[in-house]
Amino acid sequence: MVSQFPLSKVTTLQLQELTQILWSWSTCAECLAGKECNPPACSWHRSPTLKPFFDFYKEEMLSYRSDLKQGQKAALESHEDLFAIMKKLKASPDARRVDLVESLFSDRPVRSDQERAVDLAVRVMLMVNCSASRQDSVLVEDGNHQFPWRNDVTFTDYVREIFSQKPHPGITHIKENLRAFKLKKRSGLIFEPTDDIRSHLKFDHKKAVVKIFHHAAFLKEQLKLTKNEPQSIGALPRALALETLDSIQNILFQLTESKSKALLRSLISSSNFDKDIISYDFSTVCNPDEKEVTYQYFTTELGDLYEEQSNPTPRGVKKWFEKKSGARYVMMATIAGIIFAVLSLGLGAFQAWIGWQQWQHPVS
Repeated sequence: MVSQFPLSKVTTLQLQELTQILWSWSTCAECLAGKECNPPACSWHRSPTLKPFFDFYKEEMLSYRSDLKQGQKAALESHEDLFAIMKKLKASPDARRVDLVESLFSDRPVRSDQERAVDLAVRVMLMVNCSASRQDSVLVEDGNHQFPWRNDVTFTDYVREIFSQKPHPGITHIKENLRAFKLKKRSGLIFEPTDDIRSHLKFDHKKAVVKIFHHAAFLKEQLKLTKNEPQSIGALPRALALETLDSIQNILFQLTESKSKALLRSLISSSNFDKDIISYDFSTVCNPDEKEVTYQYFTTELGDLYEEQSNPTPRGVKKWFEKKSGARYVMMATIAGIIFAVLSLGLGAFQAWIGWQQWQHPVS
């Protein structure tokens, strides 16, 4: 069995084709020829802001390995094969996964390899992990188990199921209390980047870590794509993209506040957050009626953070002292008190006996 990594090399032309498939970018002839770009007529001039997403794409391509026997054909022999899957998903969103796989790979017999290829296409399109064949250790650590795309489910239904809505009217009243710098100061929370949008705002109480889906440029491209066509096939739900970006730029890191902006800059430099996360582009990505975001997807996660802000989890020295005041130590203190009371009673009785003896036998 030979291990192959057919997608390990990624060219600029392949990235240009990727942006065209995902977001309908129009790339000028100069860019396609490797010459100086013509910005007014070309989308590729926005490509520098997408470096974190392109890095993510390259890492995912490196992870694809086809373990085949002699004479077997890999599901993905080139990036163009992966792009063909993405186009098929967009063209046939109401096809069941099992039918989609059979239509894509009629001449490629290794089923597990075919499944990995489809999973990889979805991973890039939506930045979620839909694989049922392996459990991603990072997702498990986040407490965010995989949501596999089942064979009898269409792509449209899968996208609807994986991003469930959890409306809560009370979220509006707690936003002001959820500044990241306050959570860091009061509860010692740490903010780490994640490449899976379903892990956004996931709070690990034990490690005091909050995951942030930091790919702001990716979110903005999703929003530009759906600005005039909210139901664009193969894109994130528009409300989800809006909510994710708003939770970063208007709740955790209010970009008009110096402390929030300073913390965000430190995360960009120290934790490799997307630089575009600090750029606010309301007019280019949002419609006029979307200034106030209604929260439907991350209400539970925001509620968890509010609870932590209101009642911080004991950690470090504080946790040690709280443990010492537990039931076991209360019992020990009670026993010690009883022993002390008995000794005090004995000492009092002895002193009374000495006094009585002195009264009975006075010294002349």
